[in-house]
Order: sequence, then structure tokens, then C-alpha cells
Amino acid sequence: MTNPRCIRAGTTWFVTRRTTRRHFLLRPDADRRLQRLYWYATAVTAAETGVELHAVQMLSTHIHEVLTDTRGELPRFLQQRNRLLANAIKCHRGWPEEVFARAPANCVALYGAAAVEKEIGYTLANCVEAGLVDRPEDWPGVTISREGLGRAVIRVARPAEYFDPTNPRWPAEVVLRVTLPDILIRTYGSQTDARSALRRSVDAAVSLARAAAAKAGRFVGKVRDLMRIPFHRRATSPEPLRKRFPTFATAGEPEATREARLERALFLSSYRKALEALRGREHSTPFPYGAWRVTREFGAAVESLEQNGTGQRRSVQPEPAVPSVSERAAAQR
Repeated sequence: MTNPRCIRAGTTWFVTRRTTRRHFLLRPDADRRLQRLYWYATAVTAAETGVELHAVQMLSTHIHEVLTDTRGELPRFLQQRNRLLANAIKCHRGWPEEVFARAPANCVALYGAAAVEKEIGYTLANCVEAGLVDRPEDWPGVTISREGLGRAVIRVARPAEYFDPTNPRWPAEVVLRVTLPDILIRTYGSQTDARSALRRSVDAAVSLARAAAAKAGRFVGKVRDLMRIPFHRRATSPEPLRKRFPTFATAGEPEATREARLERALFLSSYRKALEALRGREHSTPFPYGAWRVTREFGAAVESLEQNGTGQRRSVQPEPAVPSVSERAAAQR
């Protein structure tokens, strides 16, 4: 059994999702139909779950996103958005199988401003390091330009594929605003200074990505040739086996590392105690704040950290609604 993930409101995450067997199912389309599917599905579910998007880049085989989960709804966002996107891609591509890999999304909690800056830089420089383009702005697929950090407004009309125009859940047009992470604004004192610092971090990441691409012998070709590659083809570059998947990142900041390790240890300790009590049919021991799956699938009590004028106090909240079997199955798509 893998360790549980701690889902807490206000956490900024670096999320990666990969296609099944590394097929080029997310390859950008010249007419931008595939790109519109991502933006529409993401805008709808982000509005429903309170997720704020800071950076994204979607290459042919995977998606990188940096986002903040303002309500503690990250699993619901990923479940719903990935289900919608996968079903829409099946309709668009005529693809008969699953779209995303059976392995779950890789979600890394970011502690500290340096970690957030590093992962945003990595996200936007990904297409450059792959040798696909010389600048992030040249990537024709889903991405955020350096000038769009914290200020881009994405407006997208409802795609013709999959989304029923008679269903009120699917409006004719949706808007997604790209925001700056609050931790950067607090660190640098203003949105202007935070945006400038983030732009410098991205510039540095792009420069390193160019050097890495040149060293590996990956040179920029014609983007239009990339968009002619059949989507059913698969990536052939070697993938490391049995690699580690971290649960948090701190960019090496000592204070942030200590905080992350302590918080993780306390969460796991409390979780295991509550799980043992539940196995013994003792239901009064609440799971720690941030427990997600066990509280929804088994109706277990969960603690909540509530802020008041003097500090933090704990209280047991009512059990959340249990998702349906179809909702749980959708997470596997």
C-alpha cells in the first residue's frame, strides 16, 4: 500500500500526467482543436473546484502543470478534468482505448517560493529542452508565454467534440485566468516584483534547457513537421525504470525542507493511528486534516484546521459525500 497523499487547501502543486504507452495523443493540432479541448475541460473544472492555474505545457505525451488547490479539491479536479479531456480526445482522435497511463498523476507539493519558481521554469522550458522549439512562445501546443505569467486570460468556445450544447454544465464560452502563486506575491511584496522574479527564473531555465538540448544532440526542426506525426505513434526515447516519485519539493531551501519533512511525518503518524483504529472498528478517532480518499470512500471522520484570532484549533468535521462507482472508475481513465 502506497503512502496517502495529504490534500490541504492552499497547497501549490506540480502535476504531471502521461499518455498511455507514450502515444502522441496530446500532439498539438494545426487547427488547434486538441488545444481547445484542454483549455475548455480545464477551465470548466477549475471553476468548479477552485483550482488556480499558474503554468502549463502540454507536449505530445504528457502534461506539466503548476497550480494552487485553493479548496483542497485536487483529486476531484484531476479526476473530472482528466475524464473530460480523455473522453473528448477519444471523440476527436477516434481513439478506442484509454488516453492516459494507468499509473496515477505525479503530484508534488511545493514548499517555498524557490520551489514554485523552479517548477514553473521547468514547465515552460520543457519544449525547449526536448529540442522542439527555441523559445516557449514558439510552441504551438498548450503553454503559457513568459509575458502571460500571472496575467494571461484564456477564452475558449465550447468544442464541437463530446460537450453537449444542451447540457447547462457546458457553457458556450469559458474563461480561464492564469494567476500568480500567492507565495511569490508574499515573498516579493507585489505582483509586479513577483512577475519580474518569475520571468528571470524562466529565462534562466530556458537558457539551461537550450544548453541541455544542444548537448544531447536535439536540434530544433520545423514545427509543422511535428504536427504531421501520427498521434498513434509512440515515443522511443529510453525511460528510466523504478525511478523515485517525490511527494514534495523545496528547491533545497533548508527551512522549507524542515517544514515539509515535519509536516509529512506528523501527517503519516496521525493517519496510521487513525487507520489502525478504523481497522479495529473504532470510528471515533479522526484522520488528520488533509486525508482524502479514506474519508470519502469509508465515511471516516477527518480533522480540520480552523484559523481563529489566537491560533489553530482542531475539530471533527462531518463525513464528506462518498463518490459513486462511476466517479471512482473515471479516475482510472
